Amino acid sequence: MKRKFWTALLLAGTACFAGPGPKGTAPKSAASFYSTHAEQQGTAIGATLVSPQQAQKLFTSPVNRCCTVIEVAVFPSKDRPQDVSLNDFVLRVEGTETALKPSSAQVTAASLRKKASSDRDVRLSPTVGVGYNTGGYDPVSGRRGGVDEGVGVAVSDGGPGPKPGSTEKDRSAMETELSEKGLPEGTVTAPVAGYIYFPVSNKKGTTKVLEYTLNGKKMVLTLR
Repeated sequence: MKRKFWTALLLAGTACFAGPGPKGTAPKSAASFYSTHAEQQGTAIGATLVSPQQAQKLFTSPVNRCCTVIEVAVFPSKDRPQDVSLNDFVLRVEGTETALKPSSAQVTAASLRKKASSDRDVRLSPTVGVGYNTGGYDPVSGRRGGVDEGVGVAVSDGGPGPKPGSTEKDRSAMETELSEKGLPEGTVTAPVAGYIYFPVSNKKGTTKVLEYTLNGKKMVLTLR
């Protein structure tokens, strides 16, 4: 199953290279159609927290293993172009004092590759051992010495060869997919949308706050 998974990832990455660059996602008709939204100076922003289960369906890359994924849409003012940059976003997690900046597709893919390389693909297999003892006389069996047999379990690594997700090809394919689906950056005059990857696990039940700085002023969106 793992081999099929990573083969699909490589194929998806190859297909992504055919495109001109990051495409993001199709923006909804308005910011209010996202789970949370805010507006300031004519620019609106909508955001939806992507659950780990949803991430498994949306991405071939196992991005939920390292990150919290948020779909974000920016709706610029009709009379003024808007600069969109990942540096304008910050994520705060309830119960912590840490303010997290988004990770680029390159950094996220490298993190996933590192995790894949460090994971142990453990296999358990039954073993039967035969041993000889030189003990004394056994009053029950009437034997002296004899043969002992025992059943146990042997633990070994998954075998030779690179682990799925740990090669440079895997990293490149993941980077391509994450980049293509990420929030497009630059000066925009029409709505844009895409995913942002924050380097923190998406623990169930924790409240997260997404902050977006627009012309020096913060827009705050609470995600659950």
